[in-house]
Amino acid sequence: MSPRDHGSAELVADNSLSLTLLSLLDWLNSEPRLDDICRGLVLAYLHQYEPSKARIVQFSNDDSLTVLSDYGYLSAVGHASKTLTPSQWRQSTNDFSKLLGTQDKFYWNRNSTAVVVPFRTRGIVSGALSIGFDLPQRKTDEIGILASHLGMAIGLFVNLTSKNQAATIESMQSAPKSEYESIRESFSGTATNSAKHAHMTGRQLQILEGMIEGKTNFEIAGDLGYSVSTVRQETIKIYQTLNVTGRRAAAQEALRQKIV
Repeated sequence: MSPRDHGSAELVADNSLSLTLLSLLDWLNSEPRLDDICRGLVLAYLHQYEPSKARIVQFSNDDSLTVLSDYGYLSAVGHASKTLTPSQWRQSTNDFSKLLGTQDKFYWNRNSTAVVVPFRTRGIVSGALSIGFDLPQRKTDEIGILASHLGMAIGLFVNLTSKNQAATIESMQSAPKSEYESIRESFSGTATNSAKHAHMTGRQLQILEGMIEGKTNFEIAGDLGYSVSTVRQETIKIYQTLNVTGRRAAAQEALRQKIV
């Protein structure tokens, strides 16, 4: 593959990822049931990798784990709305065995048959999305990156809409009202859509995601393999596209417009 072909392939992949994420955000805007979300991930959003199951879980303050929804699981452990004590969920499955200690966007279980995406609320793991496969996977990085993007949107949706997350929502409401409302509006359908499809490159969307996560230019450059100078230049372009003057404002505007 020539450098030109390689660049074209990356652009197609970036555009495909962006369209997939935008499609998911549009769907979440209608507030579907969590059961339907799990089913949709398996049958639609990740169908090209042939997953067989999906599960959404949430942690409580006592470290117990509640299975909010699942699709494709046959075991009683995976029954939706079942709450497991810390010792139970650690012994019953290895998919979530290192969930609370990981700092990664995603990780795979030992035999590469399940990828787990942590949900983080203000830096603390509040739950997770797990995608399971019948056979070990080889494209672990490719699948993991896509799952992490989808998981970020689903995690925010769960944290804002789940009745079992009252404590988290209350803490978010204690933040400046405009910040909470801008995030909430992105899933309630009340946000303006004038710049929803703002023109951004795949690289800019990656950098914007890092900004939303609170990372510095040095951290973003290290994660994505770009130079700090490139990240800085792209950041300026992002500000111009969103018509903002700072990182925090850019992150809020991107969430409000459902760009990432």
